[in-house]
Amino acid sequence: MKGVLKCGPSTEVGKDLSLQVIMMKGPLQSTPLQVEISAIDLNPGPFCMSFNVNLEPLKASIGGFGILNPPYLLRNPDDNFTVVAGYRRLLAARELGGSAIVCQILPDDFPPFEALLLNLHDNLVHRHLNSVEKGMVLKRLTRFLKKEEILTNFMPILGIPPNRQTLEQFLGLEELEETIRISVAMERLSPRVAGLMGSLGSDDRLRINDIFTSLKWSFNQQWEATQWIMEIARREGRSIKEVIDEGEITAVLNNERMNNPQKVKSIVKILKARRFPSLLQAEQSFKKGLCDLSLPSGVRIVPPPFFEGVDYKLEVGFREGGALKEKLAQLSRLSGLERITEFWKDSGQR
Repeated sequence: MKGVLKCGPSTEVGKDLSLQVIMMKGPLQSTPLQVEISAIDLNPGPFCMSFNVNLEPLKASIGGFGILNPPYLLRNPDDNFTVVAGYRRLLAARELGGSAIVCQILPDDFPPFEALLLNLHDNLVHRHLNSVEKGMVLKRLTRFLKKEEILTNFMPILGIPPNRQTLEQFLGLEELEETIRISVAMERLSPRVAGLMGSLGSDDRLRINDIFTSLKWSFNQQWEATQWIMEIARREGRSIKEVIDEGEITAVLNNERMNNPQKVKSIVKILKARRFPSLLQAEQSFKKGLCDLSLPSGVRIVPPPFFEGVDYKLEVGFREGGALKEKLAQLSRLSGLERITEFWKDSGQR
């Protein structure tokens, strides 16, 4: 028997995903058998792709109607069993106090790759995999396939951008601490940031995870801040934990008068100033120059990002044409407006 995973022609990846395991040599052969749960290895095995799952809905279903789809097992040489499909059902049955369950036993010569495809199919047609589980799938596929084939044929099915860097990030997720994997699975920590953590020590990884999950950071903010923290640590010869635990950031974290978004904004400002000290000076000089100009109410001038471009923006708020005309007239009479693109250079940055 040989299996191939195919994505249906009308499939929208990540939504109504329809997968087929095409059996080249007839239907799946298995034998029903009542198995003691104690004889089944319920540690995450070579086909497992479940992590941080909520068993309560499944327990309610099993408690009311029993197990509608039997688990699939492989018999081991020592006469116990490895789970191929139905890992969550078995965990739920055990938590409900079950002692034995009817399972489908696959042939002893059932190919491991086909077992993995069988479980992948079983999971994808019934539920959404979290990022850690997707990483588990990709990691297990590397036992059988080259990375090029995984990129082409499996990452799109999992709803992951098919590029090498992203693949490596997902492959490393299973090696991280459980605390971090839970954060990723719950979408509180960016998988991209978690992938970047692989090169760091455990203490540094856990500290980054803690600061991001204790407050509500967007994934883009997490990515930017992580890079800044790592660059500051390299430049100053300090650990990442030391950078995060320095006085200013700790004071923000302990400030009970600030809400979480305010804390995130303040920490981003602190990190940005430490990573780009000359940029902070330029921003301060530019703001002082604008303040000295006494711009009309509702008028805002936006410099290019990092003062690296040449295009500035003028924003004018008004409710009627007369007000707009008056504000433009006031701007035309302002002394020093012609020097506005020079204000930031007063910081000494060239």
